[in-house]
Amino acid sequence: MNKILLFFICIPLLIQSQNNKEKPKLVVGIVVDQMRFDYIQRFWDNFSDEGFKKLINQGHFFRNTRFGYVPTYTGPGHASIFTGTTPSMHGIIANNWYDKNTEELIYCAGDGSTHTICNCENNVNDVLSEDGKMSPKHMLTTTIGDEIKLFNSNSKVIGISLKDRGAILSAGHSANAAYWMDKHGEWITSSYYMQNLPLWLIEYQSKISISKYLKGNWSYKDMFNHNLDSILINDGAGGIKVTPMGNTILKDLALEIIKNEKMGQREDTDMLTISFSSTDYIGHKYGPHAHEIKDTYIKLDKDISELLKHIDKNNSIVFLTADHGVVSEPHELIARKIPAGYFDKKEMIKSLNEHLNKRFIDKSMITPKSWIKNFSNLQVFLDHELIAKSSFSLKDFQETCAEFILNIDGVKNTFTRYQMMNTSQYSSSTRTLIQNGFNPKRSGDVIVVLQTGWISNSWQKGGTTHGSSYSYDTHVPLIFWGGVIAKGQTDRLVNIRDIAPTISTILGISYPNGCTGNPLPEVTQWRK
Repeated sequence: MNKILLFFICIPLLIQSQNNKEKPKLVVGIVVDQMRFDYIQRFWDNFSDEGFKKLINQGHFFRNTRFGYVPTYTGPGHASIFTGTTPSMHGIIANNWYDKNTEELIYCAGDGSTHTICNCENNVNDVLSEDGKMSPKHMLTTTIGDEIKLFNSNSKVIGISLKDRGAILSAGHSANAAYWMDKHGEWITSSYYMQNLPLWLIEYQSKISISKYLKGNWSYKDMFNHNLDSILINDGAGGIKVTPMGNTILKDLALEIIKNEKMGQREDTDMLTISFSSTDYIGHKYGPHAHEIKDTYIKLDKDISELLKHIDKNNSIVFLTADHGVVSEPHELIARKIPAGYFDKKEMIKSLNEHLNKRFIDKSMITPKSWIKNFSNLQVFLDHELIAKSSFSLKDFQETCAEFILNIDGVKNTFTRYQMMNTSQYSSSTRTLIQNGFNPKRSGDVIVVLQTGWISNSWQKGGTTHGSSYSYDTHVPLIFWGGVIAKGQTDRLVNIRDIAPTISTILGISYPNGCTGNPLPEVTQWRK
């Protein structure tokens, strides 16, 4: 009888214990800006046991995680990770895009109706500054954080990054705060979130100095030597972004937030998103073959190690991924006899417009016309009003552009707006990625796809970029770690948009409202 009584007493306690495990008190979403998948293996022997290795050895590592759209830029990347969908749905089609109504460029996190909240000079908290005129208003769907806040008003959701878009698009519309660094090295936010910085942040900023981080030399085994004091003098405090110390100062801010905001110490789940941006600044400048990028990841490993020490594993869930990868500098590929090159967009626009004037001769138009309104993000925006005055259809112009551009060096394929709008769903990989990145209201008339290894000639003097549909840009790491995560590795194809529904399933909340991903059973159906 006593055994039976003990059984019925223990079962509710066991269920309660399991429920506590299933709903962590803190979610930490880490995004490493511009992290290729192969960096994990390339730098493995240089990592400590407490950073990347700890996440992988104790957590679940998805080794075949891809982005399911193009372009693979920072804004769309962060939006897709935290909304669980693609630009076709969440609307962040690029970092900047051409607005067909205003004929101006729109910034993905820009919001002219807001202003900067900072502690910049003389403790001024409310100033007019371009740095802080930001919000998530251009993102059309909710994030994980929004869904947490929707029915849990006591939960705190905070996003941080050196870049405004990395902080804002990760945290979402209902976040308590998003903080990023301005050009002077100050942590700022927007009036979208608050009217004054919290007292703890003001006090914290008064105690730290960028000169503490930018001091001495940044070097690695005599492979390079950059004087940090000179960077501070020549580039100002904002120069920290293009050094590994940019990641370190962000890590220090994350620890301050966890402590002062008591993240993970309430009944309701909190969420902190951390986007490490220095990897992107350094990767663009030096490229993935540089010793600078190797040392940057060695130092980031130490920062992640320090961060994990302050996170209660049994009460938290951490995921780490990247917003995109990066391509080798074309000259590095060419040196190894791998096809690559630089694409000249100015020459393409000039020759394309000349071709259109020859092809669409109209007696009502005696002088040559400029048929192209804009070319950005490898998309051609045509002058619809001018075309409407001609005797030819918009479809005729789109198809002529697509056919002509195919003959230009470095171009692999072209797609028209008509194709995107009138094909229900492509089945082949590249076409599907293009379609998932196409938003009818915001995208252009013709989409250009470059060959592998080709980038804009604006990088010809040095550095590299990203944005393509190829594996070097779309294949990124994905690791889950925490008390409810069973360790393991998975090599099946998974998508970046699967992160949001996975976290949502673990927390028992709704998926973000535009979510098109699926929960990962290796993580949600955990067994210890």
